[in-house]
Amino acid sequence: MIITVEMADLSPPRGTRDFLPEEKLLRNSLVAALQKTFEKYGFNPLETPALENYDILASKFAGGSEILKELYTLEDQGKRKLGLRYDLTVPLARVFASQKLAMPFKRYAIASVWRDGPMKAGRYREFTQCDVDAVGVSSVRQEAEIMALTYAAFKAAGLDVFVKVNNRKLLNGLLDFLGIPEAKRVPVIIELDKLEKIGAQGVLKELEAIIEPGYAKEALELFTELEIEKSLRVVEGMALGEEGKQGVSELKEFYSSLEAFGVPDGFAVFSPSLARGLNYYTGIVFEAFLKESEGSGIKSSLAAGGRYDDLIGKFSRAKEKIPAVGISFGLDVIAEVLKEKNAKLVKTSKKTVVRVLVVPFQNYAYALKVSQELRARGVACTVDLDGKSVSRNLDFANKQGIPFVVFCGAQEEKEKKVKLRDMQSGKEELASLPSALVKLA
Repeated sequence: MIITVEMADLSPPRGTRDFLPEEKLLRNSLVAALQKTFEKYGFNPLETPALENYDILASKFAGGSEILKELYTLEDQGKRKLGLRYDLTVPLARVFASQKLAMPFKRYAIASVWRDGPMKAGRYREFTQCDVDAVGVSSVRQEAEIMALTYAAFKAAGLDVFVKVNNRKLLNGLLDFLGIPEAKRVPVIIELDKLEKIGAQGVLKELEAIIEPGYAKEALELFTELEIEKSLRVVEGMALGEEGKQGVSELKEFYSSLEAFGVPDGFAVFSPSLARGLNYYTGIVFEAFLKESEGSGIKSSLAAGGRYDDLIGKFSRAKEKIPAVGISFGLDVIAEVLKEKNAKLVKTSKKTVVRVLVVPFQNYAYALKVSQELRARGVACTVDLDGKSVSRNLDFANKQGIPFVVFCGAQEEKEKKVKLRDMQSGKEELASLPSALVKLA
């Protein structure tokens, strides 16, 4: 059936958006700031397809049953089942497992991912993740380096954030301390991770559907108390098993390394109930939020990640674990915060990449020659090719935020000059192209 344009809904699919030049330029500036930070810390770019084989995304090694509920699936003409990637970590695991890459392998990736999940402020169904991951380093100094990178990235974006930090080994140790069976730990951890999102009573109800009410209540009371204390000394004094003790030890080393990296106190805050929903995490996990001092209505996390030492080794069927750790920055939610905050990074009326509008007076050959010379010198420009009036061209330049207009008339051509107009001051001057370039570059 063919649908006519008149009948069609011209809005993008629910949960997706169009980005007009003004907003796209903002996003580009944010991406550039993140890329610069990532590369300063020695991470190299990697690009993977938007589509993955369904078996890869649905693997028991990957995101688990919770994330599969939000997976977009399709079939190609060869009846092969595919899915749109829901994160950039599983594709990294696939690439590393299929290639012979030297370790440590440090990569960053900035690309769209898709999840058919609930929407709220700053959260969409197509969104852009900016990931950094290091493969092949087992020391928690790698987590500390990523935390230093995270601090630098948010500082570059002009945002005041803090990061919640925990360790899945410590979580397992606490659940073991409570007597919760190993088979129930992953779903219990997933529910405890929702403590701030749905509140104590909401979590209790969910826990009681997984474990006996007595255990559920005891677990909630313990984690609520630990969240109030937020102290490693409290858990260090508990009678934890070997795994729990290892989690505490790793966190202590992590915080010691943060100091060496120059990350300020209070940036990374111990949060005993933080779990991260994806089931491939094996060690330290972290999640970044805006500080209340920012006064934002956006409460979603801005970045999140952790250690996942089992994922890549299982994909490659390696006999030994391949250590890996990473963090993902949410470009969309960070951009929303920046727009809301009117931060320094986005405090601009820039609506276009164009720096110069070239206006011919019938002599198009000269105007086109001038425009090509400008472009050869790195100046972004556009030419009026329709013969509009001067007033219409000036109005266009004003509306688009183009800072300069160059007029090319017969007299200018004769003298091998251009008339340069500064749109902010309104001042005009006759100048040679080389001298005009000094102002336009």
